[in-house]
Amino acid sequence: MLKLFSALYFPVLAGLFLLSCNLHADPFSSYDEPIIIDHNCTRIEQIPVEFINKAREDLKVVYGHTSHGSQLISGMDGLDNFMQGKGYDSGTFGFNWDGSGGALLLHDAPFDNAYDLGNPNFSAWASDTRQYLNNHPEINVVMWSWCGQVSWASDSDMNTYLSLMNDLEAEFENVVFVYMTGHLDGGGIEGTLNRNNNKIRDFCNENNKILYDFADIESYDPDGQTNYMALYANDNCDYTDSGGEERNWATEWQQSHTKDVDWYSCSAAHSQALNGNLKAYAAWWLFARLAGWNPDAGSVSAKQFVKNDDVDWHIENGNIVFEWGKSSTVYGFNFYDSSGKMVYSQLTNERGGEGKSTINLNGLNHFHQNELYIFRIITPGNRISGKFAAF
Repeated sequence: MLKLFSALYFPVLAGLFLLSCNLHADPFSSYDEPIIIDHNCTRIEQIPVEFINKAREDLKVVYGHTSHGSQLISGMDGLDNFMQGKGYDSGTFGFNWDGSGGALLLHDAPFDNAYDLGNPNFSAWASDTRQYLNNHPEINVVMWSWCGQVSWASDSDMNTYLSLMNDLEAEFENVVFVYMTGHLDGGGIEGTLNRNNNKIRDFCNENNKILYDFADIESYDPDGQTNYMALYANDNCDYTDSGGEERNWATEWQQSHTKDVDWYSCSAAHSQALNGNLKAYAAWWLFARLAGWNPDAGSVSAKQFVKNDDVDWHIENGNIVFEWGKSSTVYGFNFYDSSGKMVYSQLTNERGGEGKSTINLNGLNHFHQNELYIFRIITPGNRISGKFAAF
């Protein structure tokens, strides 16, 4: 038997992912807890649109990187078109150099004398950052990524990085500085890379810093069940399974899912498209949180998640039936379990006008008795949701 509960606004599950996704409301003051952006922060549809909009309005970002760090930018380049296919307005995830057209202002790799956190050395980036901020006082978020240097950096090198970041934070109190870990190199848990990354993580956790955990994001596929770093994954997403076979978690996931529905093509340097997707999702999670989003508070965007009286749903003989009137457009339906994992998705050929869709829940292996599920109706502008339990 299926029981339908009252309608609710999505994402009600956001509060379930608070261990690594907590936020202080004001980005331009001292934090009383760390902000860790990791693989738990890649569920982009959980971010209320009002905070994505606010990030585009409020944040002025500069990002220093070389090829590995460009994975964020490559993913962000294709994200807006991909999300339009899910009913988001054009430009929701837009960014450019000057913030024109309502886009996020993002200065991409503009530095003159440093290229990433270890090139040409472990300190040049700090001098370039200082000069850039003095010449561009509008910037309020600074991000730098590594290339491969964390894989061989000494304790002294890592201490230099952490100390210089801390000094810049003290000098530019109205600027947010985002720490990063280094990309995977196949060294596994016992490798130098993981040891140095843990040094960065520990520092950020102990001192309430903001960390974009580059390595952790590329250690998990979107299902989040396996830590591929522990299976000696590298930056290309290659890993070694328990039987000693060389595999690639990103291409495997892409092949078992639908392109332009579950993932989108992008040119992620040294890696696979899915890795670039995840880096982009996490980047916007970071931006939304810096703009004031607090998933812990269960905040909901009334602007995004508004009940539409022209769309209805009900349970009927083990089916969930969705019906909508001529003034609505419905693209499809997503279903999530109580952990926030998407367990089923169905698109509809109906693009506009009156329609009806019936989904037989009893015939799907994804749904289990005595469990609560969330459904989401994907429509332009609004994200209409409800919940039901199977008995």
